[in-house]
Amino acid sequence: MLTAALSTTFHNPELTKDMKTVLTDWGLNRQLAGYIVDFSTLIIILLASIVVYYVAKFIINRILRRLIERSVSKWDDHLYSERVFTRLVMLLPALVLKVALVPSISKYPEAIRYIELGLNLYIVGIFLLVINSFLNAVYRIYGDLEVATSKPIKGYIQVAKIIIFVVGGITLVSILIGQSPLTLLAGLGAMSAVLLLIFKDSILGFVAGVQLSGNKMLQIGDWITMPKYNCDGNVIDISLVTVKVRNFDNSVSFIPSYALVSDSFQNWRSMGDAGGRRMKRSLLIDIDTIAFPDEKELAGLVSKNILTQKVIDQNKGATNLGLFRQYLLSYLHAVPNLNKDTSLMVRTLQPTEFGLPIEVYAFYTPPDWQEFETFQARLFEHLFAILPMFGLKAFQRPSGSYITKTGGEG
Repeated sequence: MLTAALSTTFHNPELTKDMKTVLTDWGLNRQLAGYIVDFSTLIIILLASIVVYYVAKFIINRILRRLIERSVSKWDDHLYSERVFTRLVMLLPALVLKVALVPSISKYPEAIRYIELGLNLYIVGIFLLVINSFLNAVYRIYGDLEVATSKPIKGYIQVAKIIIFVVGGITLVSILIGQSPLTLLAGLGAMSAVLLLIFKDSILGFVAGVQLSGNKMLQIGDWITMPKYNCDGNVIDISLVTVKVRNFDNSVSFIPSYALVSDSFQNWRSMGDAGGRRMKRSLLIDIDTIAFPDEKELAGLVSKNILTQKVIDQNKGATNLGLFRQYLLSYLHAVPNLNKDTSLMVRTLQPTEFGLPIEVYAFYTPPDWQEFETFQARLFEHLFAILPMFGLKAFQRPSGSYITKTGGEG
């Protein structure tokens, strides 16, 4: 409405004629008077476009912002923070100039050509910025959803940006050279091999991103291990070209997206989904210490509250190792963080020259690495400390001090 009013006002021949008449009456040359009137018109239109911009910006920053802050939804907050509205406002001065300025200086076709060229370039550039901001806002809006963790869209957003900026670049070049964008696109067909080489990583990354997302191979927060890239940590970002992993030493590894499809990697997410972090660890028992306990040793186990008389009665004839396995199994069942719905057992493995392995097989929840390692360390410290109560010893290869102390005796 304002642009239409400006166009009507400054394109009024009677008004410009009256202004020129006043200037010639003041003694100015008629040609000079025409230049002054046209230049004044240009200045007024420029000032009007600036006023329109700042008025619209004031409305955005004061009124619209307050409405957004009072809104319950978050999508409008992201649109505002990514400057979608403020960049849209930047189009208003160009529209004012395009509607009001060009008709007012119709006598200067060369100037009109350059002004329209500049305005068209400006409008296309601002549209690219608006679309870029809008895509950033879409990414942040999607990031607030629960599905964003399992199905990230950062790669798709980056592909959309590449396509938009390529199309925008072609449009800008076509405006500069005065050719149709379709003509330039037809010419790019001959450069397809070069373009494929330039965007090779982006194309491979996009295809890999589709496969990773579609097959649910990777998502943000997963713990992955990839020795080829010295990677062992949590995924913190998935983009078009790279996957960013924060390792457990707080270093960051950047892995090409397509490498996660072409090479093998280990994802530990299913460990938590399956019921916890698996513990599969053994200690070696000196076979020479395995024996049948006598009544005094059994009474000692009961008096020290290591075993109950009921357990001993139920396992009559058992060796000290058998009683130790019963004790260990009861001890594990009393640990609240071990998943009782999955495999939980204590078993003996094939004897070796180093002794008889006793293996603990269980699943620890939650699958936090630090908690798991702390629990596992405490468990085996406890087992090594309680073995002598059953008359058992852990196997240990004789060291130099032991050989010296025993005088080399077997």
